[in-house]
Amino acid sequence: MQQAFFTGLSGLLTFSRTLDTISNNIANMNTSGFRGNDVFYKALSSGGTGIGPSLAGTSTRMTAGEIRQTGSTTDLAISGQGYFILQGEHGNFYTRAGNFQFNDEGLLVDIATGYRVQALNDAGMLTDISVNGLETLAPEATTEISFGGNLSIGDSDHTLSDIIAYNTEGEAINLNFEFTNNTGNVTGSWLVEVTDEDGNVIGNGEIRFNPDSTPQAGFETFDITLPGATGDVVTLNFGTANTPDGATSTSGASTQIGATVEDGFPLSGLIGVSFDTKGQLQLLYSNGDTHDGPQIALAHFTNEQDLQQIDGAYFKAQENNQPTIGHADENLFGQVVGSSLELSNVDLAKEFADMIIVQRGYQASSRAMNIANQLVEQLYESTRG
Repeated sequence: MQQAFFTGLSGLLTFSRTLDTISNNIANMNTSGFRGNDVFYKALSSGGTGIGPSLAGTSTRMTAGEIRQTGSTTDLAISGQGYFILQGEHGNFYTRAGNFQFNDEGLLVDIATGYRVQALNDAGMLTDISVNGLETLAPEATTEISFGGNLSIGDSDHTLSDIIAYNTEGEAINLNFEFTNNTGNVTGSWLVEVTDEDGNVIGNGEIRFNPDSTPQAGFETFDITLPGATGDVVTLNFGTANTPDGATSTSGASTQIGATVEDGFPLSGLIGVSFDTKGQLQLLYSNGDTHDGPQIALAHFTNEQDLQQIDGAYFKAQENNQPTIGHADENLFGQVVGSSLELSNVDLAKEFADMIIVQRGYQASSRAMNIANQLVEQLYESTRG
């Protein structure tokens, strides 16, 4: 009869510890990348007689949680297999929680721990993801300006103004083009004078057109030199010779010629970052250019259950369970989903159902102890007097 007390007590202790696990699961239902835990029991016995239950251990649910958009470009999730790799003071950690941001040192780090997110370089080595040295894009000089449209044979001249080119130092130079009809001297000929915004002449040239209005070979381009110490040369391109893919000169249409600056830009600052499905960092600059940065590394484990859960969303690898490391959207690995986070995999309905079962088990164990207590009291009463 005394054993009934201890058997009931072991039930109370076991179920209360189970409730601790369930409570932790529920409390972390909104924690990014959290993995819920399940409790398993084993029966205790002594001399072939049952003496109650005990915790056999816990297992981590490794199923993926729902992916939800956040709007933050450095928040990342994984659709498919793989773990992000974080470098901390005590080695590498692995997680599905992609709450990342760039810190004051320009490194991509996990917000909760400060651990550095790892990339995989061309040599196959893990390295930090940094935007240091990438905050600005060096200026690039303009090398070509293309022209399209028509120069009417019936017009004597035409001016095209405010075309912006850039020199090697990133300085913007306002160019004006004065077209003068030279057909009276040479058939199909136009003289072109190029001036800056102050009216200084910085270049001259001649273009000629065939009778079919297409640019004439040998007269479809000419070069000018931009003002400044760097002496940058710009090619003025009026189209491919003998084809109507650029400028034309005909009497059948009015003069409507335009210019397109094909390249060149000033010193440009970094205005935004994002990640593509392969985990490649995309750097957006103020000139509209996008450049590739480091590519995030992912880890794959053959036996995920063998991972050591350090915290709800963070894991360490055992010595005999080292990961395969690679890039997203390749081989074993899923895709990276930008501006999104993977939520907890806790199923609230399941947790509530488990809670009810634990509650009933706790009540039954308590009831068994109460009955045992009543039996002992009856025994004492029967021996009184």
